[in-house]
Amino acid sequence: MKRLKKGRLALNISQRELGRRIGLSEDVVSSRVTRYERGTSEPDFLTASLLAKELGVPLAYLLADNDTLADIILAVADMSPTEQRRMAAELKAKTKR
Repeated sequence: MKRLKKGRLALNISQRELGRRIGLSEDVVSSRVTRYERGTSEPDFLTASLLAKELGVPLAYLLADNDTLADIILAVADMSPTEQRRMAAELKAKTKR
């Protein structure tokens, strides 16, 4: 989850603080977030969802396969539902999916 660190730093909080905010136990809080950021361990779905919520980003942003897709996800997430539907229709028309 390479974008996890970027999101955490944008909030200017430590790994320990992020772990505390999502309810990790004090004895593993820092080491667990470190492993998630380094990619040596993957959080389960619930933990990933909590991390995304705490960072104020869509879960899909943290899980995106590449940075371009992640940037698109963030941009679309900031749009109104009407704008999102319009954008989805335009993209579908371009890709014929």
